[in-house]
Amino acid sequence: MSLVTDAFEIDDEESFTTVRELLRREGIFGGSSTGTLVAAALRYCREQTKPKRVVSLVPDTGNKYLSKMYNDFWMAEQGFIHRPPHGDLSDLISHRYEAGEVITVGPDDTLLTAFKRMRDSDVSQLPVVDRNGRAIGLLDESDVLVKVHRDASHFNDPVKTAMTSNLETLSPRANIKDLLDVFDRGRVAIVMEDDKFLGLVTRSDLLSYLRLHMPKQ
Repeated sequence: MSLVTDAFEIDDEESFTTVRELLRREGIFGGSSTGTLVAAALRYCREQTKPKRVVSLVPDTGNKYLSKMYNDFWMAEQGFIHRPPHGDLSDLISHRYEAGEVITVGPDDTLLTAFKRMRDSDVSQLPVVDRNGRAIGLLDESDVLVKVHRDASHFNDPVKTAMTSNLETLSPRANIKDLLDVFDRGRVAIVMEDDKFLGLVTRSDLLSYLRLHMPKQ
């Protein structure tokens, strides 16, 4: 008869980060249950004072977790990847331009290119960024639709002919009230440090930030 002598409580963050590390180090593509078991096995090993042979299982695959725990954006939005805080509005940016996390389009790209990037990334709007890294416009599905609904050949037109150039920009030093004022106007906030584009802040980003910083009960 088997005897259980130890038990460990593994939360989602430890499970997910463990299985991602398992893939990075060992090439084993496991799922969340694998992460839980391996994390518990590692905890057990760290408590031992004498060498032991420890066996763990890999009961599931990571195939169904590609858009979640194997997605850096999802992990950051859920608070499982901890970025160094800046103490300003840039902490609310879930996808940061300088880190290559923002899907953008150029002013001379075609509307078809922009539409395909929206579909591939499951987003409804794209910042328009020039070659110098400056955000000069915003393009959403409505802008594209207005341009092409009478003549689909306009999908070949450049983005700059349809984008919105009247942007709502905020400095990282702006406050939450400034951000809410932008939202009240039905817009998204483009965070700029002088001429440097940092990223977008949406209502969803603000809600995610507030949820992650709720006082613990």
